[in-house]
Amino acid sequence: MSKDTETDPCVACADQQAETKAPDFDGIHQICPRCGEFKISGTALAVMSKGLGKDKRAKLSGWLLSQNRSGEVPMVTTSNLENILARPIPPLVERATYLLQEAEHGLTSLGDRFNINEPRFLAATYSTDSNDINFLLNLLSEQDLAKSVAIGGLCEITPHGYIQLDELKQKTTPSSQGFVAMWFHKDMDNSFLDGFQTGILQAGYNPVRIDQVEHVNRIDDEIIKQLKASKFVVADFTGHRGGVYFEAGFALGFDIPVFWTCRKDHMSELHFDIRQFNCIDWETPEELSERLSNRIEAVLGPGPHKSN
Repeated sequence: MSKDTETDPCVACADQQAETKAPDFDGIHQICPRCGEFKISGTALAVMSKGLGKDKRAKLSGWLLSQNRSGEVPMVTTSNLENILARPIPPLVERATYLLQEAEHGLTSLGDRFNINEPRFLAATYSTDSNDINFLLNLLSEQDLAKSVAIGGLCEITPHGYIQLDELKQKTTPSSQGFVAMWFHKDMDNSFLDGFQTGILQAGYNPVRIDQVEHVNRIDDEIIKQLKASKFVVADFTGHRGGVYFEAGFALGFDIPVFWTCRKDHMSELHFDIRQFNCIDWETPEELSERLSNRIEAVLGPGPHKSN
């Protein structure tokens, strides 16, 4: 450990000793065996000091590690902390899948063993204690995907487990593209440039609008092509264009995350089917940019192009 680091309780999970690095900002920079490496602003720390229960710490710890696994050192601020803590704990099957994926992390050869007692598994599965981990491992064992092989927590991934992991990798898109479905009207030009485009770029992703894509295909074929190539879709219902409803529905059908937005003066006309979603109701491009960027990062984490 260098002279610029020391060991302190982790401020995120509160149950591990973490390496605390000298920060170059107002906040704290730690590396935790459960949460991974992360930064938390001073204002977010002040909010957390009011007390977080085990469930909320499990959500925060899980989100931090997931960002690490995507290659990012996440920064928690007051802007994204609320969204992170408001997210529901993932469904049981999803948490079991996360355990299997985390088990593969760091293995160098097929058949290598992992130790289920390592604290990183608590974060990866959004668990509050080892009882949750054991239940999830039993679930994987019943599906012949992973199993315990020795006392002390030693386990291994089964051949069926490796096949499952390969199938999961094929379904995961490495895309950094965010597709913007919106009303193509001159009154919306500034909203795109200073709102949608800026917000997506600030989150570390690449914004794409179909009328700015060079192609020689039929327009509907190109829309579907771009949708399938996207990490997520931003669907803005200002103007209530039928194409936006179609593109949002198409994305949902392919399990592509959709971020719902609408200018506040058009919210009253929003279709009933869309009202059930958490829609960003914006008034200015600047407000839209900030809220959209925060929402994207809270749900998907910072993109690969996120600036430090």
